[in-house]
Amino acid sequence: MTDLERLLAGREERASLQAHVLLRSEVITQVSLNIPGLPKRMAGDREVISRVIGLIRREIQALGGGPVLLFSLDNGAGYAGILGAKGVDPVAVKKLAMEIEDLPWGPIVDVDVLTPTGALHRVGLTGGERKCFLCGRPAKDCARSHRHEYPQLREACRRMLAVALEALRE
Repeated sequence: MTDLERLLAGREERASLQAHVLLRSEVITQVSLNIPGLPKRMAGDREVISRVIGLIRREIQALGGGPVLLFSLDNGAGYAGILGAKGVDPVAVKKLAMEIEDLPWGPIVDVDVLTPTGALHRVGLTGGERKCFLCGRPAKDCARSHRHEYPQLREACRRMLAVALEALRE
C-alpha cells in the first residue's frame, strides 16, 4: 500500500468512527494535527492531541455536557482523538475549538466539531479562514497553490508542536 493509499484509508477509517460515535452522541469533537506532507506523524503529536482533548473534555463538562465516548485512532491519516458528548451546545464547542486554533501554536491543531446534521465551520461562525503558519494568508490558498515547500512547512510545524507541548504542560 502506498503512502497516499494509507492516508486515504485512514481518512475513511476516521469517517467511519465518527459515524459510529454520532450514533450515541449529540456532538463529536475530533482533534488532529495539520501536518503538511507525509508522513502525518511527528514527535509529540500524541501528547498534544491528548492534552487538547483533555482541555476540551473539561470545558464540555463545565458547560454542562457529559462526554459519552472517547477514542483515539492512529493510522495513515495520523493520530486523532475523538470525543463524543451529549448535553452541550455544538456552537459553544466550535467556539472553544476556534479559540484553541487561534492560539499562537493553534494553527497546527485541527479541531473539527460535528453533529448528526453535519460539521460546524469557523467561517460560518465568523471565525474567518484558517491562516497559513508561514505567511498568514488563507491556508487553503497556500495549500492549493503550493506556495511553500514541504520541508519549510514541516519545520514550522515541528517548531509549533514544540511550543504547543510547552504551553500545554504548564
